[in-house]
Parts: sequence; structure tokens; C-alpha cells
Amino acid sequence: MIALIASALLGLYIFVPYIVFHRLSSLFIRLKKFQRTKTEEVVAGIIVAGLPFVVTLFLFWIGAIGGCCVPFPLADSDAQKTSDYHIVFDAAYSDHYFTDHEPAVWDALDRVYKRQADFLFWNYIFLLLEAAAFILLTRYYSRLRRYQPYAWFASHVLLPAVSEWHILLTDFTFPPDEHRSVKADIMSKDDILYRGDIAEYFLDFNGNLSGLLVKNPERFQYEKLKEERKSGIAKDTDEYWKEIPGGGNFYLPKDNIASINIRYALPKGVYEQAIRDAVNRLMKLKGVTNLNVELRRDRT
Repeated sequence: MIALIASALLGLYIFVPYIVFHRLSSLFIRLKKFQRTKTEEVVAGIIVAGLPFVVTLFLFWIGAIGGCCVPFPLADSDAQKTSDYHIVFDAAYSDHYFTDHEPAVWDALDRVYKRQADFLFWNYIFLLLEAAAFILLTRYYSRLRRYQPYAWFASHVLLPAVSEWHILLTDFTFPPDEHRSVKADIMSKDDILYRGDIAEYFLDFNGNLSGLLVKNPERFQYEKLKEERKSGIAKDTDEYWKEIPGGGNFYLPKDNIASINIRYALPKGVYEQAIRDAVNRLMKLKGVTNLNVELRRDRT
């Protein structure tokens, strides 16, 4: 019986909070996934569940939570609480004690159950607040990282929990108002070069990349380039990109990806304005009298 009670407490106070936190956060942010040992799972659960547990325990201890603020308010003393827990654990340890004190055991068990339900009610409220804080602090990383205290906290607490693929394959590190698109040049293992916008990425059970979904895909016609170069035809390399027919997304499995080059492109208008602003700043420098800039960039 002691083992059963310990397992229930371990589940309610460590494993379930960790699962709730992880599942809720994963709805908004791709978290790292990897196989854990039982010990690692317990440690991870303690880390996640520790803060809301300590906050709940402290607020109950100082009397900030109680009365009408809990589902099952009980008007009893600290001595009554201590006595109830002693009775329940004595009954769990000894069947003989349970038989001799059955009415008292059931009464004590009912009060213990209600106290635990009250505690867990607030514990899970603070757990949800913890998850919400984690989600917001992580999603606003691009805006908040300029502040030194946050930058330290993010690098040591927040980012280690986030999948590296989420950071690489989304505009995670850039402010949302820049509206950057994530573009990739992908060399396949059969020596074909593709490019396009990253529409979605997929991870396997261990958190490794399993495939990419590319929007507006194009294939580089390298064989055509070689033939025309042999014939003395010199054209811009951009002319050798050919749109992949289908009008939709193009899927590349990880097994066929040799390398990926990633760029975070600004919208055309924003990009050109940024170049003009940079040119204007250069023209104000002493000694700069004439500056010619040719804009060349991938399609958006």
C-alpha cells in the first residue's frame, strides 16, 4: 500500500505536471525530444513541477490560500492535519491497524483526500501559469533578447529546451514585424540542388529532422549549365533555375538531404528600403561622393 501511495504521489506531483507542461508548450513551440531514462524523467519532472509546488506550498503555509479559495474547505487545526496523515500512513503500513481503527481511518482518509485535492487544484493553476510564462518568454525571444538579464535567462533556461530545428527553420530569432521568409538551398544526395521556402519541417521520435516541405520549389539545371558552358554560352546562373511542376509543396526526406543552406529573407520592399537607407548613411560619410549599388536577390 505504501508503494501504491508513493506511486500516486509521484505521478500527480511530478509526472503529470511534466506531461501537461510539455504538451501545452509543444502546441506553440517545438521542444527538444529525446529518449530519457527513468531517472532523467524524474529529474525533468522535478525541475518543471518544482516551482509551482514551492509557490503553492508557501501560499498554503502563510494562509494566503484557504477557505472559499479551495474546492473542499475544511475547518480543522494543524494538530488535526498531522493526526490525519499519521492515521492514513499507519493504516497503509499495517493491515492490523486498519482493521482496529477502520472508522477513524476512513474519516482521516476523506480529509486527507480533500486537502490533497485543494493543494493540487492550486498547484496545477500555478503550473499552467508557469507554462504560459515559458511560452510567452520563448516566443518573444526576438524582441526581448536585447535586454541582458533576459538574454542570460534565455540562453541558460529557455533555449536549451527548444528544438534546434525550430530555431534554424523558422524566423524565431527575428522580430515578427520583419515578416522574414525562411529560404533554403538544399543539396540532395543524388547531387541535385533545390531551393524554395521552408513551409514545414518534420521531426522523428528522437527530435532529429526527418523531412522538409518546401514551398515554391525550384531545381537547378546543372547539366544544362555544363553543356552550354562547353558551347561557349555564358548566361546568368539564375536562368538555370527551373520551377518544379505541380504548383504545390515539395517534400524532401532527410535520407535524401546532403546539406542545407538557410537564409532569412526580408520582403522585397523592406529589403530595398534597407539598402537605400544604408546607401544614404554611406553617402553622408566624409570622402564618399559617388556610390553605385546593384540590387540582386532571390525571388520572394
